[in-house]
Amino acid sequence: MLLRTKHKNCAAAWVVFSLTFFHVYIGLHLSKSKIYSPENVSSSSSNFYNEFVGPKNEPIIELALEVAKKPNIPPLLSNLRSIDESKLPHKCGIIFFYHIACTGGSSINHWFGKQVKLNGPHTSYWTKWGRNEKVEASFIKGMTKQTQNIGPNEWRFVHAHGMSYFPNVSEVYLYQWREEVESQGCGFVVTTMLRDAIGHTISQTKGMIKPNLTLDQFMSHLEPEHYNQRGHFVTQLDYLLYNMGPRNEYNATKEEKVRRAIEILQRHFDVLLLSDYDRFTVIMNKITGWVPLKLRASNIFGGDLNYSYAELQKIKDLTESNGDVAFIDAVKHLYYPGTLDYLLL
Repeated sequence: MLLRTKHKNCAAAWVVFSLTFFHVYIGLHLSKSKIYSPENVSSSSSNFYNEFVGPKNEPIIELALEVAKKPNIPPLLSNLRSIDESKLPHKCGIIFFYHIACTGGSSINHWFGKQVKLNGPHTSYWTKWGRNEKVEASFIKGMTKQTQNIGPNEWRFVHAHGMSYFPNVSEVYLYQWREEVESQGCGFVVTTMLRDAIGHTISQTKGMIKPNLTLDQFMSHLEPEHYNQRGHFVTQLDYLLYNMGPRNEYNATKEEKVRRAIEILQRHFDVLLLSDYDRFTVIMNKITGWVPLKLRASNIFGGDLNYSYAELQKIKDLTESNGDVAFIDAVKHLYYPGTLDYLLL
C-alpha cells in the first residue's frame, strides 16, 4: 500500500512501503543485438546510436561488447532479481549511492556518514563530485580503486553526485565494479531515491529565488526547442541519464529516455525507493548489519513557494513533456506492484 503525505521541500516526501521480501533491481532487459551499430539500432532520434551507446573509454570496450550480447528480457516484475534475506547481512561490500538532487539525498548522505562513524574502522566514506565534466574521470579512477582489496569485514560507502558519473554513457563501469567486488565475496549495492515528478520540479524552483529569476527563465531549458541546453536544475529522469550534463543532447524522444532510464535501473540498481526513507534505512541495515539509526531531514527549505494556476500548469506541462511523469509512473508499475491497478478497472 502506498500512502502519501504533503511535502514542501526536497527532504520531505514520505511514502510507506511494506515489504517482507524486497526485490533487487539488477536489470535484465538487454539488447538483442550482438553489438550495437548505427545500422542495428532503430530509433526516431537522428543520433540515437551516439547518445545511447557507450562507453567512450577504450580499456573496457571489450566488456561493453559482451554486455551487448546479453539476451533481451522484458522489464517485468517476474524478471527482477531479489535478495534472499536469510543470507543477510553481507559480511563486506560497497554501497554505491547515486544521489539525484532534491530527492532527500542530502539526508541519506548524512545518514551514511553517521553510520560510518558509528561502525568503526572497518567502514569508510568516499565521494568525488563537482561542477565540471572532468570530475567523472577522477571519480571512475577513484571508484575503481575503491572496489579493490576490500577487507573481510569491511564496508565502503561511495557517494556519486554532481558530475561524478554519467550512467547513460558510462554504464559499463557498473558491470565492472560489481564483478570486481563480488569476486571478493562481498556485496555490491547500487541505490538511489526517487520522488513524485511534479513535486520534484516544484521543489527545485526554490533555486530561482537567490538569482532572482522568473519561472519562465528558470524552466526555459525544458522548452522543446532548448533540448541541448544545461538548465538551472535537472529533473530526475535527466539526472539518472545525463547527471548534470545537457538535458537531451541528441534530442531523443521522451519515450526513448524513459526506456533507457528503466533499463539502467533494472540492470544495476539493487535498492530503489520512492520517498520511503524509513524503509530505506531498514533495508540498508539488513544488508550491512549496521545498528539502527534514525534518518533525520537535512537541507530543508524554510521559505514559501507561491505560484499562480498558470505557473503551476506550466510546471506540470514541462515536467510531463520531458518524460519525468511517465518515468515515475513506469517505476511505480515495475517496483511498486498494484499501485496502478486502478487503471485496469
